Amino acid sequence: MAIALRVALATALVCTAVFVLVYAVLQHQSRSALQATIDTDIAGLSDIYRSEGPEGLSQRLRERLDLAPTAGERPVYIVVDSQGRALVGDSAQWPKLDPAVSEVGVIEAGGEKILARVTQLRGGLKLMAGRSMALAEQSLSQTRLLFVAALVLIVAGAFFIGEFGARKLRRRIDSINGVFDSLYDGDFKARTTATTGRPDELDALSGHVNLTLDRVERLLKAQRDVSDNIAHEVRTPLTALNQRLEDALARIEDPEAITSLHQAEDQVRGTLRLLDSLLDIASAEAQRGDLRALPEVDLSELARQLCELYEASAEDAGLTLTADIEDSVVVRADAMQMSRLMVNLLDNALKYGSAGTSLRFVLRQGPVITVEDEGQGVPDADKGRIFDRYHRAHTSMAKGHGLGLALVAAIAGRHNLSVRVEDSHPDKVHKGARFIVSPESGA
Repeated sequence: MAIALRVALATALVCTAVFVLVYAVLQHQSRSALQATIDTDIAGLSDIYRSEGPEGLSQRLRERLDLAPTAGERPVYIVVDSQGRALVGDSAQWPKLDPAVSEVGVIEAGGEKILARVTQLRGGLKLMAGRSMALAEQSLSQTRLLFVAALVLIVAGAFFIGEFGARKLRRRIDSINGVFDSLYDGDFKARTTATTGRPDELDALSGHVNLTLDRVERLLKAQRDVSDNIAHEVRTPLTALNQRLEDALARIEDPEAITSLHQAEDQVRGTLRLLDSLLDIASAEAQRGDLRALPEVDLSELARQLCELYEASAEDAGLTLTADIEDSVVVRADAMQMSRLMVNLLDNALKYGSAGTSLRFVLRQGPVITVEDEGQGVPDADKGRIFDRYHRAHTSMAKGHGLGLALVAAIAGRHNLSVRVEDSHPDKVHKGARFIVSPESGA
C-alpha cells in the first residue's frame, strides 16, 4: 500500500504541475486573442474617426452596440471628450487606465469582467474599446473541471497500477525474505526461485543471494569439518594420553615421578577443557539468531537444581549460597547452554568470593539472571574487556584460561540476551561483583 500511495502521490504532483502549466498557457493565449481583437477594433475605429470625425465615430459605435450580442464576447465602447463628457457609453464606467500610453487592463462593468484598452484620439477625445471575458472565463472553467476529472482518473489509475505492481513486487521480496527466515530456523538448503518471465533486477538479486548462500553453506560445512577434525584429531589423542598417565600413576611408586605425572595430567585436562570451551564458544556464536526453533525450557527448575548442587561446593569454600528464584520463568532456549551459562557464573563467584561471605543467585522473568559475590570485585579498567576471550582480571586471584565469561557472553548472545558486570557493594573495600544477564535492547 505504501508503494502504491507514493506512486499515486508522485503522479498527482507531476500531473498537477503539467495541468497548471497547460492552464496558464491556455489562459495567456485566450487573453492574447481577445486583446488582438480589441487592438484591431481600435485601429478600425481610429480610421473611422479620422475620416468621419467625432459624429461619425459616435454613430458607428451606437450601431455596433445595437447589433452586439448580449452574451459571449460582448463589445463595450466609451468615448469621452476633453471635458470628460460621454459621447458614447457611460462616462462613470471610464476605467483607471492611462490613454496616453494606450494602457490595457481588466475592469468590472455590469457585473462582469471586461478586457479593455484606452487610447487618445486627436482633438482631445478618448476612446475605450473592450470585450467581455465571460466566454473565455467559461471555457477556462470547463477546462479546469476537465483537468480535475482527468487528474482524479489518472491518479486512481496510477494507484491501482502501483498497487498491482507493488503486490507482485512484495510477493517476490517476501520469497527472498522467506529464504532468510529459513536460514534463521537452521535450514541452510533454502534458495530463492527466479521468475518464469523475462529476467529483471530482482532475478539478478535472487541469483546473487543463491550464490552467496551456496558459499556460506560450503564455508559452514568446512567449519564443521574442521571442528570435527579438531575434536577427533586433538581430543582423542589427549584423552588417550590422559588415560596413559592414569595407568602410569597406578604402577609407579616414586614420589617425584608421581608428582610430575600429576602435573602432566592436570595440564592435559586443562588443555581438554580449553578446547571444549573454544568449541562451545564457536558453536554458540554460530547459532546466534532466531529462537523459534528452540524448545521451551523451565529456567526456574533448571536454576533450582544447579543451586542445590552448588550449595555444598559453596559451603566447602567457606561461602553461603542464597537463591531467590521466581517460579515459572519459561523461555525458548538450549537447556544445556543455559545450564553452562549459569554454571560458569556460579563457578566465577565461587572462585573470586571471599571466605566467610555470601553468594547470591537471583532469577526473574525476562529472563533476568543475577549472580553476585562479596569478593574483591572487578577493577574498572577490566569491566569493558572481562567478556573477551583469554582476558583475565588484574587481581591477585585471577587464574584459568579466561574463557569462562567469554562463553557466558556467547551463550547470552545466542539467546538474544546481554551480560554486564557492576560492583555489588560499591561503598565497601571489597566491592564484589554482580553479573546480570538480561534481554538485549529491542529483543
